[in-house]
Order: sequence, then C-alpha cells, then structure tokens
Amino acid sequence: MQTDVVRYHGLDALRGFAMLLGIVIHAALPYMPGLEWFWPSDKDSSNVIWFLQVFIHSWRMPLFFIVSGFFTHLVISRKSWKHWWANRALRIALPLVIFTPLMALALPWIFAFGFSKDGTVNLFYSNDGQPWHLWFLWHLLIFTAASFIFVPISRLKLGFISSAASKSADLFSSVFFRSNVPILFITLVTFMTANTGAELIINPIATALYFGLGFSLYGNQKLFQKLKNNWKYYILISIPVFVGLIVVTKLTFGWDWSDPRWELWEFPITLLKIAPGVLFSFGLIGLAESKLTSPNNIIRFISDSAYWVYLVHLPIVCFITFYMLRFTWPAEIKFIIAITLAAAICLVTYKLFVRSTFIGLLLNGKTYPWRKT
Repeated sequence: MQTDVVRYHGLDALRGFAMLLGIVIHAALPYMPGLEWFWPSDKDSSNVIWFLQVFIHSWRMPLFFIVSGFFTHLVISRKSWKHWWANRALRIALPLVIFTPLMALALPWIFAFGFSKDGTVNLFYSNDGQPWHLWFLWHLLIFTAASFIFVPISRLKLGFISSAASKSADLFSSVFFRSNVPILFITLVTFMTANTGAELIINPIATALYFGLGFSLYGNQKLFQKLKNNWKYYILISIPVFVGLIVVTKLTFGWDWSDPRWELWEFPITLLKIAPGVLFSFGLIGLAESKLTSPNNIIRFISDSAYWVYLVHLPIVCFITFYMLRFTWPAEIKFIIAITLAAAICLVTYKLFVRSTFIGLLLNGKTYPWRKT
C-alpha cells in the first residue's frame, strides 16, 4: 500500500458522521427517563428513543477517538510531529479559544429556559451543572500537550532505559491493540470506566486508550485490511452483546439510570457497553473503507460541515427541544422535528457563512480541489 497517495474517503465520512450524530444524541435526552436532575425533561419518555440513544452512545465517541488516532498517525507519518502540533494548534486550540466563551454564555440561559416552568429566565444564572460541551476537543488537546513531553524523551539516547521503555511500549501495543478481537483492550477500558458507567467525558486516560488503538491501527495495515474484509462479522458479533446490555438494564432497573442498583451492576453493564462499542466501531471502519472508496461531493460536504455542526449544534438543538416541552405531541414526533430543524440550521449556516470563508479554512483547511494526500 502506497500510504503517501492514499486518501481514506471512508474514514473521512465516518468521522463526520460520528460528529453529526451529536444532534441525535442531544435531541434524545429530554425523552429519556432518569435524567431530570441533569437535563430538562419532557413529561413523556420514549423507550424507542432511549434504545436509539444508548445504541449510538455506546460506539460514537469510541469510534471518533479511534479514527482520530488513526489520522494522527497518518499525518505524522506523511509530514512530521511538528506539522501535527501546528495543525492541532490551528484546528483545535484556536476553535476552543473562540467557541468556549460563546458556549459558556449561551448554554446557561438556554438551560434556565428549559428548567423554568413558565419559560422565564432569571437575569443572573450560574454555569454550574451545564453540559461540558466541546469536551472531546479538550481531550485531544491534552493528548497533544502530552506528546510534547513524550516525543522528545523517546528520542533521547538513554541506553538500557530507552530500550526497556521501547520494548515495554511495543509489548503493551501488541497485547492490547493488535488483536483481531481486542478482548484485553475491552477489559482494560472496562476497568478504567466502570465507576462512571463507561462514560468518557471526565476520563482522558480512557479516551487516550481509544486514541492509541486508532494510532496503532494505522501502523497495522494487516489488521486494517481484516477489518475491511470482515466488517460484517464485527457488526454481527456486536449485536447480541448490545442486546445483552438492553436486556440486563431493562431487567435490573427498567432503563432508568438514576436507579441506585446501578452501583451493584456497574462492572458487567460497563463491559456490555464497552464491548459492542469497540466491535461496532471496528465493523463501521471496515464497512466505510470497503464501500466508500472514491470521492463523493455530497459525502464530502457532510464530512466538511461536521466540525462546524459539532461546535454550534448544542445550543440550537437544546433550545428547540426545550421549547417543545410545552407541547403535548408524541415524544417521537418532537424528537424528529428537533433533529430536522437543528440539522437544517447547522448545514445552511455552514453553506452560507462558513464553508467558503476563513472560518471554513480554519476548521477544515482547503476543501477544493480533491487532495490525494
């Protein structure tokens, strides 16, 4: 494989797809039982929406970090560490500086509106308890900062110490990252996240493991080819595991994550969340790269828009879903309306105000012409 001329169109699309699904994830939260303490909730809940949200949530962020690690290794291999550091400063650090204050100003007012009974908002409202939007960018920035330390150290000539560290790293990678079915990796992440129910938002060590899995995958083209050849089997294996998660959670605490019995079941349920997430991610990576092998203008537009959509979608989808709390329509109808309206607003604003401007250049680089590298 001539990696200097290959463009991974499938992974481009898959990364964008995973980011766009943030609209679906957040549009679902008002209709899920047990989240009233955290998210303004509708009086009508929906098991269908619950199932869809839990399914997407089980693999979406693991997939994103795996693909991000893959592309990181690709950029470093084709360019250099210095190029990647500069890229991260431009594409992650600068958007964080711009959008974090905007989200910090907008979200408290929108959540105050959502939690209020009559639609009024107090003049002063605290940021306490608001969702940690843009958190995965902070994790990527942590990985970038850590590389400033580890990369120079790895290049030092320290004799036995350097050799031992290198062999230990290779052993760790072989054991946890390079197997066709990464059972040990799944077990390790389960231990790392059991106390938070597989949630990654406050656990950059766990997200670093997914990132490392993707980083290793780029360097293991034999395994990457197996994913392309056998993607359907990874997806088929993940399905009964995920069904097991649904059955266990339904039988134990009725799909209500606020149930105190959660603590008794945290390890097996976390395992049942981690395993299908990893396997389904492998299957989606293989599917995307085996089927999406050529440029497509529509897919490229969606992929390019995804970063902008991720940055701005949360206040939009939250306001829409919170506004509809006053209506007695079926939850599923309101869910579909919220997704449709939020996606339309995000995509239209990207097309009109972002793609051909310096903001689009900041977020995505040059989008035309098609690049070979």
